[in-house]
Order: sequence, then structure tokens, then C-alpha cells
Amino acid sequence: MPLPRFLASRSPSSKLFWLLLLLLAMLAGIVLFYHQANQRLVNDLRNTNRIHAANLHVSSDILGLLGTLQNQLSQLVEDDRDGKLDYQELNRRMAGIEARLAQLQQLPKELLPPPAQQPNAQQIVMLQREIARNLDSFELQASGLLLLVRSDTQHARQQAILITRQVRDDLEQLSDLVQLQEQATQQAFDSYLAASSSRFRLVEIPLLSLVLCIVLLMMRTFHRIGSQMRHTERALRQLSAGNTAIELPSRNDSSFQPIVTALQRFRQSLEDNQQTQQQLEQQVQDRTAHLQTANQQLADEIAQRREAEKHRRLFEIVFRNTDNAVLITTPDSLIITANQAYLQMTGRSLEELVGKRPPISSSGHHAGEFYQRLWHELSHRGRWQGEIVNRHVDGALVHALLTINAVYDADGTLTHYVGILSDITQMKAAENQLRRMAYFDPLTALPNRVMLKNRLEHEIEIAREAKKGFAVVMLDLDRFKFVNDTMGHKAGDELLMDVAERLRGTVKIEDTVARLSGDEFCLILRDGNPSQLALSCEAILQVLNLPFRLSERDAEIGASLGIAMFPTDGEDVITLLKHADAAMYQSKSLGRNRYSFFEPALGAKLHDEMELFTQLRAAVKQRAFTLFYQPIIPLQPELPGYAEALLRWPQGGSHASPGVFIPFAENHGLIDAIGDFVLDSACDFIARSQGAGSERIVSINLSAKQLAQGDLTGKLARQVAAYGIAPASIELELTESSLIQDLAAIGDILQQLREAGFRIAIDDFGAGYSSLNYLVELPVDKVKIDQRFIGGLADSPRNQAVVAAILELARAIGVQTVAEGVETAEQLAFLRAHGCHYAQGYYFARPMAEADYRAFVPPAG
Repeated sequence: MPLPRFLASRSPSSKLFWLLLLLLAMLAGIVLFYHQANQRLVNDLRNTNRIHAANLHVSSDILGLLGTLQNQLSQLVEDDRDGKLDYQELNRRMAGIEARLAQLQQLPKELLPPPAQQPNAQQIVMLQREIARNLDSFELQASGLLLLVRSDTQHARQQAILITRQVRDDLEQLSDLVQLQEQATQQAFDSYLAASSSRFRLVEIPLLSLVLCIVLLMMRTFHRIGSQMRHTERALRQLSAGNTAIELPSRNDSSFQPIVTALQRFRQSLEDNQQTQQQLEQQVQDRTAHLQTANQQLADEIAQRREAEKHRRLFEIVFRNTDNAVLITTPDSLIITANQAYLQMTGRSLEELVGKRPPISSSGHHAGEFYQRLWHELSHRGRWQGEIVNRHVDGALVHALLTINAVYDADGTLTHYVGILSDITQMKAAENQLRRMAYFDPLTALPNRVMLKNRLEHEIEIAREAKKGFAVVMLDLDRFKFVNDTMGHKAGDELLMDVAERLRGTVKIEDTVARLSGDEFCLILRDGNPSQLALSCEAILQVLNLPFRLSERDAEIGASLGIAMFPTDGEDVITLLKHADAAMYQSKSLGRNRYSFFEPALGAKLHDEMELFTQLRAAVKQRAFTLFYQPIIPLQPELPGYAEALLRWPQGGSHASPGVFIPFAENHGLIDAIGDFVLDSACDFIARSQGAGSERIVSINLSAKQLAQGDLTGKLARQVAAYGIAPASIELELTESSLIQDLAAIGDILQQLREAGFRIAIDDFGAGYSSLNYLVELPVDKVKIDQRFIGGLADSPRNQAVVAAILELARAIGVQTVAEGVETAEQLAFLRAHGCHYAQGYYFARPMAEADYRAFVPPAG
């Protein structure tokens, strides 16, 4: 090959090397020409240069091999994919390196560098094994060794760092080799100068100059290569540390272009790896946050399920052990399950009930309209409540309060019905008994005053439509008090029952016989013919004049009758009763045991009423009344004692009967002023007691007229506030006349009073002045059992049953009870045993003046 073409195919550094080699050869010819003795020295120098050049080529080929490895691995990491690394090119390069190393081995061993400083084929094989050991897998195929590289970015980065370190180590070895070559050249040059100085003095200066130029050129070349190598080493160290903001070596030297290109790709790969790592770290953070959120949601769900399981177990315990009967049905009313209370209520087993309808219809007590209303309310409101009648398996009827609730799922679809039943059979029995007590006299089983009022209103409507008349007959027994006092209360009760039987047997079946109170009866006779009325009254007097057999003794009584005609003597209930009562008193005043028709000109009675009105009006104006206090004793230790304020009207050294002037005051418009006096006096007493350090509670009576006031609550509240006491210090008792009105209107008034803080009590409960409706419809705190029931507790099982029923009902609805007329220890013991809250009567104390009440100490026991 011509020399110009040969030099053109070499790199600048190679060109310089061959030019230097040519100069050395020319110099060797000149030296050989002058002196044959220099041949050996020249040969030694040539062999040294050949070794240096061969080592430089081997180092360059090793760098090319490592650069090729770096480029392929960097490309795989950059693409972030799985792939295969082809070692065919690498094997070809390695074969050339091994051939050059074999040539070096043929040179004299004394001229070669130490083995540890020589790159050789074994070190390249070790490098291959190091790379293969860190890869996932590899396989040997006919085309060469194939390495399987993972796309795991972190691992690829580690491989890049590994190769980078290997390149850095080889560069360091190459730098050390260059330094060794420089040292060897220097040593050869020194030997050459020493030999030349002794043998060739004539060519010393030219030869030394030429050698010096060659050495300077070689040192410059090696210095430039060393500078590039050091720059490359620093760059590799920075890149190995993860720093990509570095300056790479210059690409002006074509021999270093592959290395610079590999470094650029490595830097780009490292930057991509860092960015990928940041993205992966961000993804890990995001996934960690998502997992934390999911874990928290899972923990919350677990906590909710545990709490739901607690509630489910609690509901299951309540479902099994509650006293109320509970059943669950499908939307088609087929029973799914029921608790033990329901099984006991029906007398059936769960197996008999599941899949069947509840046995409500088997009782026969509910018409089709009842079920239509039930289902209509369930479908529109999702809830129904009411009383039902079930039939026990033994045939007995069971009254129950049923509440049905519809159950819907999250989509609003009906899934179940839940029914809760409370057994009210005993309550209904007590209610029926009390209802009879409310409308019928318990002793004689005759209608009481309330029932009489209802029937009178009914008779008035019938008579008006038929344009007919009827009669109201008031009847009062003569000498009944004598029989009661001489023969005892038992004989008196027997007498009243016998009188009731004789009266029922005397009048027609369509007529009404009622007992109002004590020995006072009232009859409604539909035949309004005066002559027929006279015959009926005479027949009544005849049967009542016959002897009564009482406790093996005969007793004779009579009766006084008063007759009022509808519509001539009155067109309303109150007027008819008042006129019949006036006619009855007319009979008494005429000698008893007779009957009298009402006459408008009953002069004497009207005169007495006028005189009473004048005196009572003067007493109201002068506030000539006084209050007595009768203690009400608590029968349970946690309850406070209090007193009932009783109005007294002093007259001539005695007191007028409140039973006379109070009804008169109500009928003549004086009751409001009397009520104001009672309330003012009671409030003044309470305020003075509080000032002395004693808390007092006083019960006062309200009349119908007072309830009818427009602003009763406000008026009472203002009166109480004027004395600086609490409304709870006042208990308001409803009197007989106050309850013969519209219950709804009274209920509203009483509710306002309770909300203002006043206590409410019903007086004379069970004696015809009150009914079960009062307890149901009126907001009350207490009921006062009439003293006539208390009086017969010792020897009357009927009275005992009635009182026990009242106490039981009051306890069931949360109302306190007060027993009036307690006179014996036996009565008190019965009341204590049956849970009565308070007692009042002569057994403890009679009504007393204020000073006596302040000093009163309740008796022990």
C-alpha cells in the first residue's frame, strides 16, 4: 500500500505515530551507516516502541469493546423494555484483542510490562462473566452469547453503573500503562544516550536533538491523551455519583469520539433513569397514599361491621327477651319469625306460625273495613297502630296494642313488616270495669250522673223530633240516714241495692233509673201524660213503703219525689234537673213520702234562694270567708306532704255548709270572686310559710265557671307571681260540675295550666263525677278516690276490688292516687299494701285553722 494512502486511512494520532516510526527508522539507518555497534541499541528502541504501540492498540480495542457494551445496555435502559444483547460484534473485537496480546507474548519478556498491568483475554472473559452474573438469564447460541436484560429501571441503572465503573478502572489501567510506557521510553532513551556518547561523538548533537524532538512530540501526544483520559475519568466519577450536570471531553479528537459518544449516551440514560425513578417514586407515593386510604376505609368498614354486629346481637337479645310480642313477616304478611312473647300470647309454636298469616282474623272481632283501613295506612304511611283482638289457641280472646312498621331496603323496596304487640287484656278488663264505674253506680249497677246526663240529652233530641214530652223525676229516700247510722253502712248499702231493684221492677223497660249520689235517685219516664205520671209515682211510693229486710231486721223508709216536665218545665238537662230537684224539695217540705210537680210559683224556695244570694254576695264583697286546711299524708317516704284548702263561711258561731253555698254561688255568678279569694289566701299562706323557712303545697278546688274563664291560665299565673311563689306549689282539683262539659276544651285548658307549672287532680274519682275518659283525654297528675269506696274497704269485697282496680290503673298510666275519707287503721293498711300514694281523712286530722295546721305533726305509721 502506498504510504500516502496508508496514512490517510489512519487517525491523527496514528498518523503521528507512523511518522515518528518512519523517522526512527531513518535515524536507525543513519546510525547503522555510521556505526554497526549501535544496531542492538536501535533494535531495542524499536522493540520498545512496538510494545508501546501494541499496548496502545490493545487499550483502544478494550475501550471500543466496553463502549459497544455501554451503548447497547444504555439503549435497552432508554427504551425501558426487555431485550437481548448480541455479543457477535463483541466476540469479533475480543478475537482481535487476543491476537494482539499473543503478539506481545512473543516479544522478549524483559521488555514487557508486569502481568498485573496488562489487559488480557482473561480479564475480558471475567468482565463477561460479571455482566452475565448480574443479568436475569443468558443462553449460548450458534451466533454468539445472548444476554437477557430486564426492563427494571433500578436494576438497569445498577448495570450501567457497573459498566461505568469497569470502564473507569480500564481507563485508570490505561493511564498507568501510558505512564509506564513513558518511563520505559525514558529509560531506553537514557541508555541510548549513554551508548551514543561513548561511541559516536560525531553524531551526538544531531542525534540527541532528533531524539529530543521525537520524545517531546511523543510526550505532547501522551500528555494530550492523558488529559483526555483524566477528563473522561472525572466525568465517569461524576456520572457514577449520579451528577449529570458535567462537562464532557471534547470531540475534536476522533479517537475519543466513541468514548465521548458513550458518555453522552450514558449521561442521557442516567438522566432518563433519574426521571423514571422520580416518576416511579411518585407512583409509589401515590399508590402508597391510595393504599393508606383503602386501608383506612377497610378499617372503618371493619369497625362499622363490628359495631353493626354488636347492635345485631343487642337487637337479638332484645327481640328474644322483651316482654312485648314481636313478629316479622314478608310483604305478603307471611310470618318469618316471632319471639317467645308472641308464642306465649298465641299459644302456638314457631313451626305452626312460620309461613302463615298472623291469627288476627281468627278472632272474628274485626270487620273487613278494619283491615282495609289498616292496609291503607300501611301503604301510605308505612306505619299503623291500634288495638286488635287475637284468639289464643285455647279459644280465649287476647287484647293487644299492635304497632306495625314497614321496612324498606336502600332502594326503597318493601322487604318486611315488623309487628310489636303489647298484651292489654288485663288493662281492657280493668278499663271495662272502670267504664262501668264511670257510667254506672258500682253499688247498685244503675246509671250514674254522667250516664243520666247522656240519656237525658238523647231523650230531649227524640222528644223534639217526635214533638212529645217526658218527665224527669228526682227521688230522695226518707229516713235513710237513720237506717245508715243505726244499722251500719253495710245495711245502708243493702238498702240502696234493694231500692234499685224495686225501682227497676216498677218502671217500664224503656224508662231509666239512675243513682246520682248517696240516697238520691233520678228517673226518666217517657210517658209524659200527667195522669200516667201520677200513677207511676204512686206505684214507686208504694213499693218503697214496703218493709226492707236488712241484716235479719226490717226497716221502713219512704221517698220524696219531684217531677219536671219536658218541655214545659225546661228544655235542657240542667234546667230539668234543677226544677225536678226543686219539686223534690217541695215534697220534703210538705211532709215527705209524696211527689210534687214543679210549679213556677214556688214562692218559699225562691225566697230562700234570694235571701241566700244577698248574704253570699255581701260575704264575697267583705271577703268574709276563711280557709281551713286538712292534711294529706304521704304513704311513701319519698313523697312530700301537703294540705287541701277548704272554704268556710262563718255564720252565727258556726260555718255554712260548702255543699249548699258553693253550688249556689256557681249558679248565681259568685264563684269567680270566691275562687279568687281562695287562691289569694292559699298563696299568701304559702308565701308566709316560705318566708319562715317552710315549703308548703296547697290543693284548691276549681269550679266549672272558673274553667270557662277566657284567660284562666294567665290569671292564675299572675296571681301566683304576685306572691313570689312557684306554680308547682298549687294543686288544682276539678269539682263535679267542672267536668260535665266538653272534654276537648277542658283538656286544652288543663294542658295550658300544666305547662304553666300547676298540678292537676281529679276529685271524687269513681263516684259518678268522673269517668275513665278523664284519665285518657285529660292531662292530670292525681286522682282522689271518693271516700264512699274507702268507707267500705273493711267489710266490702266489692269496694276492695274497685279501689284495687283504680290504684292499679293509676299506677299503669303514671298517675298518683289520693284516698279520701280514711278513718281506720285497716283502711290505711289496705291502701299501703296496694301502693296508694296519699291518704286524707279523720284518721289523721280534721280540717283545721291555719295556726293549728302549722303546728300539726303527722301521726307515726
